[in-house]
Parts: sequence; C-alpha cells; structure tokens
Amino acid sequence: MKIYYSCEYCKADIDMLEVDEVDEVRFGFDCLTSEEREDIIKIDELNNAMYVQSLCDCCIEALGLAEDNLIFQGIKYPH
Repeated sequence: MKIYYSCEYCKADIDMLEVDEVDEVRFGFDCLTSEEREDIIKIDELNNAMYVQSLCDCCIEALGLAEDNLIFQGIKYPH
C-alpha cells in the first residue's frame, strides 16, 4: 500500500511511503479518535492507497507549533 502525506494547511505533498502492511502503532494512528481518523485519513481501496493529512514543516513553523515554541506547565521544551 502507498501512503501519501500532504499538508492540511497549504496542500503541499510531504512524503510517500510504500509498505506491505499498515502498522497503526508504528504510524501513530492508534492515538487518533475515530473522528480524527475520518478527518485525517482517507483510504482508496481501488488503488491500494492511503491519504493522510498532516502539517508540513513550514506550516508548523508559521502556525507557531514548532517544539521550541511550545510551553507546557511553564517549562520550555528544547529540540
């Protein structure tokens, strides 16, 4: 199966992986709620492909979501 990642914000292609089997834990999909899965992941069974919406590095930075900008309980987390 091919897994295509694209940026939800700017629509840029991020990456494409080809795997024999989708391991939900390995790809972090097990952490998503069913609603998040519906919003983020689309399956194209006809073409044996999965489309995953994410954020590209540029949009992460532009939206202020980079690790060096995140503060949790007053502690700044470095890279």
